[in-house]
Amino acid sequence: MFIRLRAARPEDWTGKLSDFLVGLVFLSASVAVLLARLPDAWVEAVDGRRWIIRAGLIVLLLWLNQWVGNLIRTVLPRAPYLFGRTLTVRERGRRVRLPVREIARIYVEPRPPGERDTFVVALKNGETYDLCPIAWQGAARLYARLARALPRPR
Repeated sequence: MFIRLRAARPEDWTGKLSDFLVGLVFLSASVAVLLARLPDAWVEAVDGRRWIIRAGLIVLLLWLNQWVGNLIRTVLPRAPYLFGRTLTVRERGRRVRLPVREIARIYVEPRPPGERDTFVVALKNGETYDLCPIAWQGAARLYARLARALPRPR
């Protein structure tokens, strides 16, 4: 699926609350899809098989659910996200927007026992920013998307 917005979910109460809200929105929208009256033209187009239309609408809701989840995660205080060609991370209490073209590399930095290994981005000017722990939901997809955008070493 083509989604140009990637976000990692923090493993704290804000991340769990965002998952709960996304699930609640999906559940209520699914109930609406299952109970709503379908237009007659749609029903005639599939020879009276309403379940085909409802299944298609549920699949559309699943796709939209990813968007809603990522949009909600972008407002979480600690969540890094990638929108288009700009990576936004949290550094010392403020959001920092980093153009992807300025990123030299992304790597995993091992941390001492008791802390989690973290994805780190290094800019071409030598600055480094902690992205997020590798265990966060969505962190691997964010890493993969960033790694694809970086120039390949020769």
